[in-house]
Amino acid sequence: MAPHESAEHVIGAMLSDILEDIGVDNGQLLVPPGTDNGMVRETVIVDAEDEAPVQRGSLVLLIGVRGRAALPGIRKLIPDYPAAVAVKGNEEDLDAVQEVLFPTGIGLISVSPAMNWGTLESIAKNRIQEPALSTDASTIIHRDLFAIAQTTATLTNGHVVIEDPANRVLAYSPASNDVDELRRLSILARRGPERYQKLLKESGVYKHLQAAEAPIHMEANPTEGLRERVAIGIHAGNRILGYIWLQEGKEPLAPNTDKLMVGAARHAAIELVRHRNEQSQALRRDRISSLLSGTPQIHSQAQSAGIDPSKPAALVLISAQGDDETAAGLQLRRGELANVASIHAAAYRPGAVVGAIGLEIAMILPDLDPIKSPPAINRLINVIVRDARVHLHCQVQAAVGPVVERLDALHGTLEHVRSVLKVLESTPSIHVASYADVETTVLTKELLELLASRTDLRHGGISVLCDMYPEFATTLLTYLEFFGDVNRCAEELAVHRNTVHYRLRRACEVAGIDLHSAEQRLLAHLQLRLWTHSEGRH
Repeated sequence: MAPHESAEHVIGAMLSDILEDIGVDNGQLLVPPGTDNGMVRETVIVDAEDEAPVQRGSLVLLIGVRGRAALPGIRKLIPDYPAAVAVKGNEEDLDAVQEVLFPTGIGLISVSPAMNWGTLESIAKNRIQEPALSTDASTIIHRDLFAIAQTTATLTNGHVVIEDPANRVLAYSPASNDVDELRRLSILARRGPERYQKLLKESGVYKHLQAAEAPIHMEANPTEGLRERVAIGIHAGNRILGYIWLQEGKEPLAPNTDKLMVGAARHAAIELVRHRNEQSQALRRDRISSLLSGTPQIHSQAQSAGIDPSKPAALVLISAQGDDETAAGLQLRRGELANVASIHAAAYRPGAVVGAIGLEIAMILPDLDPIKSPPAINRLINVIVRDARVHLHCQVQAAVGPVVERLDALHGTLEHVRSVLKVLESTPSIHVASYADVETTVLTKELLELLASRTDLRHGGISVLCDMYPEFATTLLTYLEFFGDVNRCAEELAVHRNTVHYRLRRACEVAGIDLHSAEQRLLAHLQLRLWTHSEGRH
């Protein structure tokens, strides 16, 4: 760095960071740059026959030549002192180039013949233009990745390691006695053993992981002490951000492991990209709030999340209640619940958005089919609730909203979905419900709440009955609940039917009502239900 340049104003990236994004199968560092030459300020494509000088700190993509044939072009570049030169060819092809560059402090990258120069340039430029992560953001990203690793391990019955593109360990699930030697060494050294990495590269595993968003299975190798493994690449567009490795534990891997791995990779990609752009956990909450705000900013927020706001969407609210109701306990439980929901949601819809809203976890599912999606959503939410109940050891319930025609209409369902969740909280035996499932209960509850807030809508005589003669009021309510069946009413109250007749007559006298009037029966039924609700009677 020149003496007059301040580190605060330098735009660039470490060469090692660019190599991470390129991926081990696309580019290898054969000669490291000097200690004063590791920062890349710009990327330039240079034809081997060009004579124009390049700037110091450049990553030079030397085109038109391969292997040893690059030597003349390399020698012309040495006086300009670029950070590194990228040349197509393997390690053996570039032996002579390595010998020339090693004493100069200029790095050498061997590029796979299959790698497109334009793609490599785009990847490098993207990294150079990104702001560096602050210490706080780095701490948050590691915390989030460890949470993803732990949740994925729990759901799949295995052990998880998350690596960057250079195979450095970013996060892992807590180790136990059933991890094999490879996983133990990977965690201790913070990267996979070189021998094993070379074996994977030669077998084409990395090419598969970089080419597609699909898990690959590796059978157990008892002679090497290796258990069965599943791996998947973490993708963001045409960039590979890392890998997730899953090792089989004491129990067989879960039947839906592949689907969970896809969800974990998508969730990890979102976290890596978000934190790479210095966005914090607060953005997740802000995004959920914005998408449910009913304001014009919904469209910009949706587009930034890669969601088409004109397509159908649905809202789901999930709550978790456990023994630890302290502030720390609640926050921890919500965070763990959000991780479980995020992995499953990402597997179902890449554009799904999950975050906290109030005390609940909100899930927005975009790009839906109004006819086919509801059954699939119900299956998804039942799986999420089941896994959360098993692995978080708490009461988990979910309210599923209707599929609306457009994302910007989703805010109109929020209160309805919240009403469903309130009904579920008073009915622990029901774990998942839609508005249609409990519509009558929700509307009755809202009607009683309205009646409770409007004393002028209450009948004075019925109020006296409830306050002064609760036994008569209970009998009248039971009679109305059983459609006027005196025998069933007597059986329910464990009294003689003549006692029921007596209490009903006295109730009507005290309240001043006539049970032959449909309007008076309706009003009495509603007010008596309000009384039992407010008094906690059943």
